[in-house]
Amino acid sequence: MTTAGVSRGPGRLAGKAAIVTGAAGGIGRATVEAYLREGASVVAMDLAPRLAATRYAEPGAIPIACDLADRAAIDAAMADAVARLGGLDILVAGGALKGGTGSFLDLSDADWDRYVDVNLTGTFLTCRAGARAMVAAGAGKNGRTARIITIGSVNSFMAEPEAAAYVAAKGGVAMLTRAMAVDLARHGILVNMIAPGPVDVTGNNTGYSEPRLAEQVLDEVTLARPGLPEEVATAAIFLAEDGSSFITGSTITIDGGLSAMIFGGMREGRR
Repeated sequence: MTTAGVSRGPGRLAGKAAIVTGAAGGIGRATVEAYLREGASVVAMDLAPRLAATRYAEPGAIPIACDLADRAAIDAAMADAVARLGGLDILVAGGALKGGTGSFLDLSDADWDRYVDVNLTGTFLTCRAGARAMVAAGAGKNGRTARIITIGSVNSFMAEPEAAAYVAAKGGVAMLTRAMAVDLARHGILVNMIAPGPVDVTGNNTGYSEPRLAEQVLDEVTLARPGLPEEVATAAIFLAEDGSSFITGSTITIDGGLSAMIFGGMREGRR
């Protein structure tokens, strides 16, 4: 597919046009940088203040501001992105609110709506606009394929205390991913989800140097450390390249083995 924007060198995604939402966050920023290194033309989409404060290690991303809580803004931003790229081959839907909301008994209607609107409805609207653009650009014709990659979480299938709204929305993303994979297969669009576990998005492990979090990771994560955004971005490259052409409706879990264990207690085995 012919794309506008910065001309990139050879790479696994050479000549591809990609949109990454949540592009100012740790995982989103790492994915933008990885895609640029691999030759893609990339629109980086996030809230305007977050984009303004972001400096990408790999230059060349096209910033477009978008609030995933604003339905009209999503369609406008996606249309702008596709026009500036000259088409769309890859969409990484990673924009989301993070964090818990407290006890379920105290969970407010407003907090529930906020998490569902951004994390689930925002993902749906972004992916619907992206899929429509992919079909319009020829996906499914003459063997041409396109890719949608959602960013879920281990909380897509595992709960944790005081995070009901976040967990429910991320669980919805998992099933939305499967539903899209089923419906979009005939259009040559492959849809998969990445489910990160604890990832240090602050850089240099500073977030997980706090004693309570460090002990929790040591106790619950088989590899005894948080992941890095770049490790998640590696999976985003794989799911976007030709080598993943028979994978759809699947989830790659990147959690250092956290979900492999039914209970914690790894520290005892490390003494």
